[in-house]
Amino acid sequence: MSRKWWFTLAAMLVTAALYRNRLRAYLEQVSANVRDFDLPSAGAYDALVATVLEGFYARVAGEVAAAHPGGNLLEIGSGPGRLAARLAREAPGVTLTGVDISDAMVERAARRAAGAGLSERVRFEVGDVAALPLSDEEFDGAVSTLSLHHWSDPASGLAEIHRVLKPGGEARIYDLAHWLWLPARGGDRLAGLAAASPFGDGEVKIFRWPGSVPAFVVLRLRRDPMA
Repeated sequence: MSRKWWFTLAAMLVTAALYRNRLRAYLEQVSANVRDFDLPSAGAYDALVATVLEGFYARVAGEVAAAHPGGNLLEIGSGPGRLAARLAREAPGVTLTGVDISDAMVERAARRAAGAGLSERVRFEVGDVAALPLSDEEFDGAVSTLSLHHWSDPASGLAEIHRVLKPGGEARIYDLAHWLWLPARGGDRLAGLAAASPFGDGEVKIFRWPGSVPAFVVLRLRRDPMA
């Protein structure tokens, strides 16, 4: 066997090994991103994660629409706008503002609202929950889905939500159940956050989806009507 053939074979084996390692690393990263509900682009998130969660958004929209058939609502971590569009269709009496830290998500959500003919009632802004670009006592209610576990400062986030809610306004924050969210293990972290916030307390309940799987929880907070 010629020396040239051996060199070609060796080069092929090295290339295959490098490609395999890079492919494994890429797949591991994608898997981790999906577990964290985070993908490298707004389009990928919308196509993969948000699509799978349509049933979840339907359940949430039904609950929020029943509690707030009208008024001015805020969505924290609005992502590609799927929940906002569904909620606006289910509750024609509401106006909705979505806030997301990602410019790409805000652009995608705005296009979705425009395509559905909802731009007059649904708008989106870039912003951080820890410093919302919104006025005091502006909203009758607030909702957030699968965003809390990404907040860098949950205490500031809850304080900001309290600030922008009208007296008597309610916030519903849906997130991963404790057995899926590692930082929440070993104690009722959500109840502790609520107690330490300007709300003073809150109700944590299991949210079962898909089917009867207790994969999520909802933290319900209400601003004191006399505040």
